[in-house]
Amino acid sequence: MKKLYSLLFITISSLGSLLAQPTLTVANFTQTIGDSQLFYDADSNAVINTTTGENVIFDYSNLLGSGGIRTQYILDPTSTTFGSEYPNATLSDSTQGSPVNKNYSKLNSTDSLTKEGTVASVPTYGTIVGKYDMNPEISMKFPFNYGDNYVDDYAGNFTVDAAIPVTTAGNGNAIVNADGWGTLLLPMGVSIDSVLRVKTTEFLVTDTIILGFPINLTILPITISGETINYYKPSLSNFPLLAIIRGSYRQEDNVLDSTQYILSQYQLAPLNTEELVNEELKSSLFPNPTTSNVTTLTLDLKENNTVSVSIFNTIGQNVNTIFNGALTKGENELQLNTTNFSRGIYYVNIIIGNQTSTKKLIIE
Repeated sequence: MKKLYSLLFITISSLGSLLAQPTLTVANFTQTIGDSQLFYDADSNAVINTTTGENVIFDYSNLLGSGGIRTQYILDPTSTTFGSEYPNATLSDSTQGSPVNKNYSKLNSTDSLTKEGTVASVPTYGTIVGKYDMNPEISMKFPFNYGDNYVDDYAGNFTVDAAIPVTTAGNGNAIVNADGWGTLLLPMGVSIDSVLRVKTTEFLVTDTIILGFPINLTILPITISGETINYYKPSLSNFPLLAIIRGSYRQEDNVLDSTQYILSQYQLAPLNTEELVNEELKSSLFPNPTTSNVTTLTLDLKENNTVSVSIFNTIGQNVNTIFNGALTKGENELQLNTTNFSRGIYYVNIIIGNQTSTKKLIIE
């Protein structure tokens, strides 16, 4: 009987260790130059899960996709348009489709990651270059666990690159809180345990700008507010598995610009599941991951259609066009020859008619 209790204790202890909360460190959180990650756009009107606490369920299993995809690239700051404005930055990021919008960051040994500034395109005003040169923003402290939180004040100068370039100072603060960990549920049966939820809330106000003669113009303060909720499992990726990004630019009671994005590393069904059947994006990739020189893409078509299949690497380059032509109704198999590919992550881009789908391919 004692042996039975001992066995049960060992089993329970092992399960507990498997479901332990993750810890964010400089090694598993910070990206490096050359890293990239493909994200699927979700329905931006989806209800945000507000669950927090220990060993909880973050249920996004009903999340639907908008059909868009985007890739985040980690760049050398000196290679970017505004890199000279951020001499202390060691990293920059850019998202495909938004080339003007970038963040500039600096890795401070193993202690923290600071945001040196940001560049954004804002309707009405044009490009705003924000440099946190008075007091950089601490975007993450290491190590960071469930229950950890901090408030950080930051300040800098903001230049509006409009018809009449102007510069003003601004002060803000960021509240960063690891307020939950548990299991993340995503569509198509994806379940990921030991995921950490990190919420960041930011608020910044610029100074009033008064331009004298001959312009005689007063530019009232601009308020920048934002909220980001990221779900991390560092052993899988140093990018968030799921990210909710909300923000706005306001001047008095006028909203200059506002956005909400929900991005997932895992593929999402489109908003209209009937459309998925009608537009024939039924596909599977096997084996995946693959260690052989060939993997098979299966397409189950409801009717004859034009099909294009290409393989892209993580920086968006087309490394091989597999097929471009017509396929008939029913099950079709296409052989993807990966003999000349190095180990790593690739993306199989499938176009059937006027619908596009992307599948991740891992070559080991």
